[in-house]
Order: sequence, then structure tokens, then C-alpha cells
Amino acid sequence: MTTDDDRTESVLQNAWVRVHRRRAAPRQSVYPPAPTPRSLAVFVRGGVVRHATTGRAVWWPDGSVAWLGGIAQNGERWINDGPELLHVVVVDILDSATDAARPPPAPLEYPNVPGEDLLENDVVIVQRFRIPPGTWEGVHAHGERTLYVHVHGGQWAVRSHSEPEYVYPERSADGEVDWMTPIALAEGHESGNAGDEPIDIVWITLK
Repeated sequence: MTTDDDRTESVLQNAWVRVHRRRAAPRQSVYPPAPTPRSLAVFVRGGVVRHATTGRAVWWPDGSVAWLGGIAQNGERWINDGPELLHVVVVDILDSATDAARPPPAPLEYPNVPGEDLLENDVVIVQRFRIPPGTWEGVHAHGERTLYVHVHGGQWAVRSHSEPEYVYPERSADGEVDWMTPIALAEGHESGNAGDEPIDIVWITLK
């Protein structure tokens, strides 16, 4: 028998976050059995989820995000009410990530690609970017304590003042998660979509 814990795969952990991947089949729980009060869910493959007690149904499309604080507090259970497998990345923000002495972080900004503001609270800033084929993001910086989730991956290229244009040999997979190294604006860094399909990426900045 498959349990809720069996469907949770650890994909990233450091001093600030603990990230798990969930794949929920029809009629199975979408979120971990006991999410922390500072947890965020990113729907890589979304669908309809239904509250196990009230029966309320909610449609979460690909790339949408849900803050799980209320679920953790109330012990709620949501199940996959659709016919397809749901793919959810759950980010637990650890208590050690809080630092009141830090200046407020700036949202990520791509000069050539408008972003979508998905969520902001006292803990995180969450943004979504869709990069069309053949498009470079424009020179930008990456701040400290950020990570990304590929909703729809693709073929990335990169360039900067110190490195020539380079196309990564492997395609980024849907649902790929990684921690981002800070990059100063003066480095002239930018990435581009070298593939033939749009890349859809969610960025999470810790406050």
C-alpha cells in the first residue's frame, strides 16, 4: 500500500529551505500529511483538488502556487479529484531563514520578459516568468536566498561579461528545482531560451 510519505521525494535542503516533490494520483492527498506553517506549494502539473471534509473543489492550473499555512494550522486534507497525476513541489521555509536585520529583498526583474507576481507575504516573494523561444531575459542580478522551480523546462543558454554565449547540453526538466547563486548586476549575466518551446519558471525569494 502506498502511503502519503511514500509519495514525497526530497529534492533540496539547505540552511533555509527543505523542498519535496509530491506526485498525487487520483483520490490521493495532494499535500504532505503535516506541512509546516511556512510552506509553499508550486503546481508543476495542476488539476482539481477537493477538500476531504467540506467537499469544496478548487482548480489549480500549472504554475499556480498555494500558501499552506492554513492547511498546517487546521489539519486540512485536500485530495486529487481529477483523472490525472498531479505534480506538486512543496517548499518548507525553515525558521533559520528569518533575519529581521536583513534589508528587504528586491523582486527579480528581467528587462526583456515581464514577470507575473504570484504571491508576497512576510516570508516570500513568488514570481513567474515565461520566456519565449529565442528570447534573452536581459542583463539582470540574482539576489541572495532565491530558488527556482521549472513548471515547463527547456533548453537554456547563458552569457555574461566574463563568459561567451553557451548552450547547456541538457534540457531542464519540468519540475526541476535548484538554489540560485547570487549574481551582481555588474557581471552582465543573462540567460536565454535556446529551444523551440516556451520556458515557464517560478522564482521564490526569501525575505
